Amino acid sequence: MRIFVTGATGYVGSAIVRELVEGEHQVTGLTRLAEKASYLEAMGARAVIGDLRDEGSFEDAARSADVLVHVAAEESGMRAAVDRLAIDALLESAREGQARQLVYTSGCFVLGETGNTPVHEDASTDEPIPYSAWRVPHERLVLDAGSAGLVTAVVRPGMVYGGKEGAFSRFFSTAAGEGAAVFVGDGANRWSPVHRSDVGRLYRMVVEAGAAGIFHCAEESALVGQLAMAASRAAGAGGATRRERVEDARRRDGAFADALTVNQVMGCRRSEELGWRPLHPPFRESAGWVYREWKD
Repeated sequence: MRIFVTGATGYVGSAIVRELVEGEHQVTGLTRLAEKASYLEAMGARAVIGDLRDEGSFEDAARSADVLVHVAAEESGMRAAVDRLAIDALLESAREGQARQLVYTSGCFVLGETGNTPVHEDASTDEPIPYSAWRVPHERLVLDAGSAGLVTAVVRPGMVYGGKEGAFSRFFSTAAGEGAAVFVGDGANRWSPVHRSDVGRLYRMVVEAGAAGIFHCAEESALVGQLAMAASRAAGAGGATRRERVEDARRRDGAFADALTVNQVMGCRRSEELGWRPLHPPFRESAGWVYREWKD
């Protein structure tokens, strides 16, 4: 299939592109930076230089694609507004072009405080974490746009790790640089991690199945304090960890700091029905390998 991917050189987007190319699909990736075009080409994809704010910069590529995958995330305070512009542009491209599927990237924070019991794709999003509350109406916009001619899907990755970035990179950097892995809050809340290679594989499965609806993407949950301890051991800090007060983290990270302290226990029933399961060993078992991947 011909697949157009926004955010194709980003942390999650590049993993998706790599997986789709390995599936022998013709992938075109949107990137804002001309110097990153060679990165996409090295993976076997075609690059389009453009910006989500400028529909004209990518509409030809989007209209000629069979599948549209929206992964790009604006990093400025205009994140919600730019995301809405992108959704509107992609839906318009689908109407004017030949796309038969649109896959939207959301995230675990729309689920709000989950408690310690796994919540699956049919869980309520009535009380999302404020940091990502704007994603809830965007999910609904995409899903409601589904029709006889256009299949729409939403993927919610958990706390993504792997490579140089991701949810656990600060654990590694503080353990290696300060002698203790730093986490926000008391560490007694749970996260549902997922390696980015497993994220990419789910997108490929959703695309190849022409699947509709919501799909979760996470491995088994674990206490944040235990995850930090595993990262500390892997980084040579002997399991030492240090708590950071939410108030202090908030000054650096804003509302994201509060998001890091809630329980996020995800179930993946619909993804499992599709045949997906995480192949990468859980972080607590593979932290040493993940650290080497981060370091190198």
